[in-house]
Amino acid sequence: MKKMAIIVTRGTHNNFVTVLTMVMAAAVCEMSVRIFFRDEAVYKLSKKKISDLNLSDVYAGVENELKKNYEATGMVDLQKAIREVKSQGDVKLYTCTSSMALIGMAQDDLIPEIDEPRGLTSFLLEEMDDADMILTF
Repeated sequence: MKKMAIIVTRGTHNNFVTVLTMVMAAAVCEMSVRIFFRDEAVYKLSKKKISDLNLSDVYAGVENELKKNYEATGMVDLQKAIREVKSQGDVKLYTCTSSMALIGMAQDDLIPEIDEPRGLTSFLLEEMDDADMILTF
């Protein structure tokens, strides 16, 4: 089985939609996918922020149109989309322990779909070392 490792740092809704679309395609192709969220992406995975429709500045002025398109494709509810992606195959989600410490976040603050917090070094050594594809978002 091929393996994809992804590091996600940006925490906008549209960035997460891009990541989840990529992961869905990889899971359907029977690839193992490991995703490491750090920096502002960790904050987006909190129970408090997962439902915010925060978009990149480039979408200023077209927010309503984009929201309609996300609704049509089931990408408004990111937590639900994450559950669906994980149900498609071997997909694991990790959050960076250093990023969590910087913003004062505990594991209980995260959505339950996160497999576990872990350090960057262990992700690099255990997931990226044998990955066939490495992507960053």
